[in-house]
Amino acid sequence: MKFEELKHVFESDLRLSIERSNGLTVFSKESSAFENWLHVEAAGALAKGISGKSRIVPEAVVNVSGKDVEVDILVENEWAIDLRVIGKNEKIAGAQTVKSFKDEIEKLKAIKKGYSEKNIKINTAVAYFVLPAEDKAYIHENMLSEAFGTDNAAFIEDKKSFYLNDNSVKGAIYLKEV
Repeated sequence: MKFEELKHVFESDLRLSIERSNGLTVFSKESSAFENWLHVEAAGALAKGISGKSRIVPEAVVNVSGKDVEVDILVENEWAIDLRVIGKNEKIAGAQTVKSFKDEIEKLKAIKKGYSEKNIKINTAVAYFVLPAEDKAYIHENMLSEAFGTDNAAFIEDKKSFYLNDNSVKGAIYLKEV
């Protein structure tokens, strides 16, 4: 599966699943609870949206240089994907949040390198879900661009908005290949 296909699954199938879910509105009040629910929704969207019979493993543990590393979703030996919710607390934390983003990116790079040492090509990506996504989107876009070492334009361009089922909360999805 190419990145464009993965992006389509997240921006179309998963976004629609989020918008149709009554439960996510309840879970959206607590970002860690929302993130747990999101794992289920993402696995379902991937199962529906990917071609072929790739096995989807949630909360997979992979061995990287002798250490066990957890990744949120492993799609066979094709994609290692981490999901992250950016809630109000993460926006306030600023520098601490950026550091955690960078750590996550480095973890995914280590997974990619570990697989390549075994002559297995694996792709890595991280999906950020901003909830709620207010008019001050530049706050999380600045944090993401700092973590990735890019400019804000890359994140503004890739932003996909969604609304929870009752239209009470607007969110945004950013999917980046690492």
